[in-house]
Amino acid sequence: MNVQSNLGGLLGKSSRLLANAFNNDLNKHALTIAQWTLLALLWERDHQSQKEIQDELLKDKASVTSLVSYLIKNGFISKKQNSSDKRSFIVSLTQKGKDIQVKTIPIAIKNITTATQDISPEALATTTKVLTQIITNLTQENL
Repeated sequence: MNVQSNLGGLLGKSSRLLANAFNNDLNKHALTIAQWTLLALLWERDHQSQKEIQDELLKDKASVTSLVSYLIKNGFISKKQNSSDKRSFIVSLTQKGKDIQVKTIPIAIKNITTATQDISPEALATTTKVLTQIITNLTQENL
């Protein structure tokens, strides 16, 4: 089996190339793709517990704690104790966290546009459907 041409190898390589390009662009805003992804999650639905973020991002507790700590330290988010469960915290965007969306969404679009150049809308729709099913298959397996 050729690592460079099997599905796992191709997914890994394309993911790394896209992530590297996006990370290079995000560095100008003192963010990594992991930090940006957490912010993007909050742009969709603000005020989430760290456990909800952990589950949505498929990251372990230590990774989310590290991401949250960095983003708090740099003023993008805040956290406060959950009033309904004193053992957990609610993470929320600050104004700086909201403002960075306008600056970084165009960067994400640029990277996706570059990555999908010369690929038909039909092929992209099929790829999205297939990748979504792969994610579903693998997350169900881990339940």
